Amino acid sequence: MLVLIIMYGLTISFIPRLSEKTALAVHFIHTVAWLMIHYVALGLLLKAQSGNKFIVRHFVKHYHYSQNDGGRGAITEAFNNWKVIYNLTLCMTYGSFFDYVIKFRDSSEGLVSCIGVVSKTYLYPNDWKVGNELLRHTLGAVSYLQLYLWT
Repeated sequence: MLVLIIMYGLTISFIPRLSEKTALAVHFIHTVAWLMIHYVALGLLLKAQSGNKFIVRHFVKHYHYSQNDGGRGAITEAFNNWKVIYNLTLCMTYGSFFDYVIKFRDSSEGLVSCIGVVSKTYLYPNDWKVGNELLRHTLGAVSYLQLYLWT
């Protein structure tokens, strides 16, 4: 994780000024790359773990644990590392996606995602007390939170 943070810091420091179309393409590729890492690579890793205990065998082979713990040390450490990797990829997926949406919502280029389209076309209401705007936004936020908690 430290290497990833250092790499991002150095990359951002050395990137030259890009045109809007090129920057849009770079951020789109960045978002898709993190989505692929999070969903495809971690899915393959979980499949290997469920099939032949790939992650636990890695820890047993490369690290030393006491013989009288019954292998629980390797399992615990593998699971803790899995949680760190999953959290990192999840944060980078959301972070790169929202960076992409925020950076290009005012551009003339079309965005691929639904949230990107909404961020380009949504206008805040001038008066929240007129009509049913407040009710619609409240119900939308509550249903979004319920869906997120359910998943």
